[in-house]
Amino acid sequence: MSHFLVLGAGKMGIVLAKDLIESDSKNRVTLVDISLKHLKQAADFIKSRRLISLQRDIEEKKHRYEILEGKDVVLSALLHKHSLMALEASVDTGVHFVDLVGEGPLGRLKYDEQAKKKEITLISGLGVSPGITNVCVGRAVHLLDETEKALIYVGGNPVFPKPPLNYRVVYAVDSLLDFYERKVSILKKGKIKEVPPLSGVEPISFDLPFSDMECFYTDGLNSLLYTMEKRIKGELWEKTIRQKGHAEGVNTLKACGLFSRQPISVRNMEVVPREVLEMLLESRLKLGKEKDATLLRIVVSGKKSGKPETHVFEMIDHYDEEKAYTSMAKTTCFPASIAAQMIVSGMIPQKGSLFPEDIFFAELYRPFMDALKARGVVVSHRAF
Repeated sequence: MSHFLVLGAGKMGIVLAKDLIESDSKNRVTLVDISLKHLKQAADFIKSRRLISLQRDIEEKKHRYEILEGKDVVLSALLHKHSLMALEASVDTGVHFVDLVGEGPLGRLKYDEQAKKKEITLISGLGVSPGITNVCVGRAVHLLDETEKALIYVGGNPVFPKPPLNYRVVYAVDSLLDFYERKVSILKKGKIKEVPPLSGVEPISFDLPFSDMECFYTDGLNSLLYTMEKRIKGELWEKTIRQKGHAEGVNTLKACGLFSRQPISVRNMEVVPREVLEMLLESRLKLGKEKDATLLRIVVSGKKSGKPETHVFEMIDHYDEEKAYTSMAKTTCFPASIAAQMIVSGMIPQKGSLFPEDIFFAELYRPFMDALKARGVVVSHRAF
């Protein structure tokens, strides 16, 4: 019997906990959140006696450490700002750790030696992006003798877009705005350089109803920027896919000062524009009962046996009507759930601080993709 600890009972944490419980009748899950409301919603959705709900504040150090005792793997579905503190607690207590986010990869690598000494596995950035994208890039680079370019296009979108911004929020609003604000690091001519977020807008097309989309630079490479720096000679970047006009709309909000964290005086009251924007978008852009889809295309080109070769990975994943899972939750949570269960079963033997491209590029590529397919997430791969 395996006992998993899921941190965070938001949209992602709920699906993560449910998949772990449904994957094996012997699995138990303790779900932790500071909000009793979130925990109740999770319990009502999951409906399993093997789910234990626990109200704790992850920002309290003593809470972080006490809840890890006796667990086999910790899975983090927390906000980005809480991610590293959860990783550190896992290392200190000697418990395996899988994180949906992979922000600050160099900071995570600092725990590599300590994790190896404690014989635990830490996997960061195992969602859709980073996550599935890393697995695909790692696989293609492994199959090629030389790699020139790896271009990533990925994004979650509503099936039926509506104003404003032709978008619906499928994860935390503050994380979305941070994503549009961070400077973007890419690889250009083999060297790391910075470009502005939301720049490099270009059209991209998938099957209907996504035949007229756009994409633009965002800071999503995370660990790939470092693990692939000497293995990809030319270009490595990621662009987010959205409905046409989305980048212009977000840039307008930024130009109006609504991303500012500096307080302004409004009728003798101090107001932070960024906080107001978060509240407005949270109320106006909630996905609600609408359906979403996740689009992915990765193009990796180079040489094999001296001849040009290109690998293309594609995915159009849809909302799950039967389980009422958003596509973003499926594609983000299933990879982490699969990896956590592989750790427990011994399929992933590596110890230390790792990233998806370190693990699933060779023998475990097919088992990982088959496990995703069994859950309804299908990533095609063709080479020419």
